[in-house]
Amino acid sequence: MFRQQSRVPQNCPPAFQGRYTVQPGDTFFMIGQMFRVRIEALAVNNPHIPNPNIIFPGDVLCVPGRIPYPCSIILTPSTRVPFGTGGVAYVGFAPRGGQSVTFAATLPQPAMFGNFDIYIGEILIPDIGGFGNQLFPTPLDPPTWSTRIDIPTVASIIPNSRLVIRPSNSITGISGAPVLEAVIRGGSCQLQST
Repeated sequence: MFRQQSRVPQNCPPAFQGRYTVQPGDTFFMIGQMFRVRIEALAVNNPHIPNPNIIFPGDVLCVPGRIPYPCSIILTPSTRVPFGTGGVAYVGFAPRGGQSVTFAATLPQPAMFGNFDIYIGEILIPDIGGFGNQLFPTPLDPPTWSTRIDIPTVASIIPNSRLVIRPSNSITGISGAPVLEAVIRGGSCQLQST
């Protein structure tokens, strides 16, 4: 009887550092649903599987890094800030698949840090790059600033991803140093000193 030899990747792309061994009855679609990643992204990141419609038990697939989420991370000040300044980042599921990061922070007006008029929230994923979005204030004084960043489904949040909120100038595009930040450490969604 012929037995298919398991296909194992030599290495995995940066955002797909997790490994999953195919079980009897698995399909690419089911595995994509399990890891909340589009099957196109799963196929592109597993070139050792030439046809995603044909997988066998024992095949090993590269899947998004296994940071357990949803979870919340406290952002800590990285510069001198007024009393009451603080924030959190919530890592969860994006509405259209993949992951998202939602920032919420009580911050002074951006002008306190220089010639700035807005705040930018960013997630910096090692070996992939950064994704960011402008934070918008509530009418409260001091305001709570918030935004959500949807991570493209071909990427995934991995250990040592850095979360930052920094002031920026909406006209010049110049950004200041981070005001609040945190690092997601390996295997968990917990705060790591920066």
